[in-house]
Amino acid sequence: MGTSGGSIHLAKLKGTIRATTSGGNVGGSNVDGELFAHTSGGNIDLQEIAGNLEASTSGGHISADLVSLKDFVRLQGSGGNISIQVPANKGLDLKLSGDKIKTGNLQGFNGSIDDHSVNGKLNGGGTAITVDAGNGKVSLTLK
Repeated sequence: MGTSGGSIHLAKLKGTIRATTSGGNVGGSNVDGELFAHTSGGNIDLQEIAGNLEASTSGGHISADLVSLKDFVRLQGSGGNISIQVPANKGLDLKLSGDKIKTGNLQGFNGSIDDHSVNGKLNGGGTAITVDAGNGKVSLTLK
């Protein structure tokens, strides 16, 4: 699914989903499987995502709420903020970078953390979570 300038909204979908737009926003809720969402200038707002996720934007913000994880989550932005919520008590391989990183308490984390990056394993490792916000801020919440 793609558009050159409009927004895309995805709801109650299963399988491998590809959503691309040049200038609009990408929104979605209740998607199960693999979701690839890309926009050049808009925001990405995703709720109740289960499975693998890859999302990128050149000019907007990314908000992703994952209810279950599979193999990977890859989020990339150039200047906007990235907010990600993932289930707590899961094994994660974390690689986060941005202007400022906010993670809260990462009990069971083994690796390095500073103001601009987090790199290591949570609860022994598992799902690869890669977030690059460029000049934006990253917020990771375990729920």
